[in-house]
Amino acid sequence: MDFAFEALTSTLTSPWVYALIALAAALDSLLPIVPSETLLISAATFATAGVPHPLGLIAAATLGALVGDLAAHLVGRSGSRRLHRWSALPRWQRLFASAQEMCARRGGSMLIVGRFVPGGRTATTIGSGMLGFRIRDFLLFDGIGSLAWAVYSTGIGLLGGKLFEGQPVLGVLTGIGVALAVSAVIEILRRIIAARSSGPADTLDEADSTHTPADVTR
Repeated sequence: MDFAFEALTSTLTSPWVYALIALAAALDSLLPIVPSETLLISAATFATAGVPHPLGLIAAATLGALVGDLAAHLVGRSGSRRLHRWSALPRWQRLFASAQEMCARRGGSMLIVGRFVPGGRTATTIGSGMLGFRIRDFLLFDGIGSLAWAVYSTGIGLLGGKLFEGQPVLGVLTGIGVALAVSAVIEILRRIIAARSSGPADTLDEADSTHTPADVTR
């Protein structure tokens, strides 16, 4: 246990931690199993002692996240041809048109908010590419989201480090716990909003879609 803690401390207080944070943040976009947020919070907990520097962590996390998200966006663009072929089918036309309209109107806010929803980062970055969201706008809004996420995660780590100064393990666990709690609250609110949005109108649409041409002629 002591050896593992010493290895963790040595890694998170090494100058290489910035490169590690940037790499994890980049990979996390295409491989959501990479614990970039946990790693950033852990490093920020140790930053209360001055090493690593919080601003360095924020810069590394922001840059890595933006690069990874751009890669995911380009992957989405490469798959857009197949999506267009699907959209030629009648059953997909309405869904595709609705998704494109939503992306055009709220794509920027979806990129920012999606970063704080479990699984939302990958879905919004790849989805924005598939739906043809302009790269210039993507970089702007995703850059804002990446910076917000980096500041938020670093801030949580610093809070845990301050509350449990001299006990970094408790600080790390506290920071991760706070992040999980915030994510859970955001997900619950998202589900509530989605449930309210899909009200009677959706029910009527489903009812209409069940009518066949024979029903109409009766």
